[in-house]
Amino acid sequence: MASAAALLLAAAVVALLVCLALADPPASEQSALLAFLAATPHERKLGWSAATPACAWVGVTCDAANSTVIKLRLPGVGLVGPIPPSTIGRLTNLQVLSLRANRVSGAIPDDILRLSALRSVFLQDNAISGAIPPGVSGLAALERLVHSHNNLSGPIPFALAGLAALRALRLDGNRLSGKIPSIANPGLKVFNVSDNRLNGSIPRALSRFPADAFAGNLQLCGTPLPPCSPFFPSPSPAPPPGMGPSDGKPPKKKKKVPARRARRRRKRHGGRGDRHNKTAGVVRRRYRHGVLAKGRRRNLRVGGRGGGGRRDAGGEPAGVRASAEMLGKGSAGTSYKAVLEEGTTVVVEVSVSRR
Repeated sequence: MASAAALLLAAAVVALLVCLALADPPASEQSALLAFLAATPHERKLGWSAATPACAWVGVTCDAANSTVIKLRLPGVGLVGPIPPSTIGRLTNLQVLSLRANRVSGAIPDDILRLSALRSVFLQDNAISGAIPPGVSGLAALERLVHSHNNLSGPIPFALAGLAALRALRLDGNRLSGKIPSIANPGLKVFNVSDNRLNGSIPRALSRFPADAFAGNLQLCGTPLPPCSPFFPSPSPAPPPGMGPSDGKPPKKKKKVPARRARRRRKRHGGRGDRHNKTAGVVRRRYRHGVLAKGRRRNLRVGGRGGGGRRDAGGEPAGVRASAEMLGKGSAGTSYKAVLEEGTTVVVEVSVSRR
């Protein structure tokens, strides 16, 4: 009887082992994996086939009973394009997802964030874009989240601060912006947000990590980086069009002097005679450093030549318009150094003769 019982026990064990060997995850999980592979271009052949058990496929790991898929690891197999929705998200008991070092692009599908058993997500070294969805807060069992070197943008969600099981968070090498949320989880051992576009003060709860974990964010400050400045001066606003550059006020317009008043002014300062008044007015306007004597007439000679040639209305050589500086006086008259409007420097000799 004892030997018969032993034989029965051995047969049961063999049957159990055979059943375990032939066990396979649910058909829904197998079809989800096949749908993922069919919709995602890949450079390496993985050999997945419905004719073989899914638990024996490359990159697929099942639980001890081969009853469900718990790990999907496909690093560097040449995956190209976005993760198709309603594929990986149907692996309800998935604990580890690794698609690192591929060319995965697009956003992170929302259905992956509903896999409550996920403990590790490795999506680094891809081209994933968009924001980190706030729905990451639903991954209560998440221990490792590694999204380094992608094209992620937007803020780091504050929901990450509520993941009590989080041990490693790497978001370096993206285009994330905004402030860093305070993650006060004492179990967080690995943290890196370097080479992003983050700003503001580093939370005190994260200041225990080295400066390398925050480097490459030009607007971040505080321990372990240099302290934040208490002053943030803003640039002065540019004055509206038409305003002056110094005081922001519109430039003052010169008042026009009525013609009658201008004639009286010239008559008052120019001495006797209408002809002399014209000459005096012109000379005063053009040679601001010269001196006019009442009742005297100036004949200008430029460069030592005589006073002949074409003259303007005031008796001056036509085209002479300059500011002058007196060089000296002699028996023949007074010499002036004049700088013409076009920049040429000449010597003007003024001879004086009485009427």
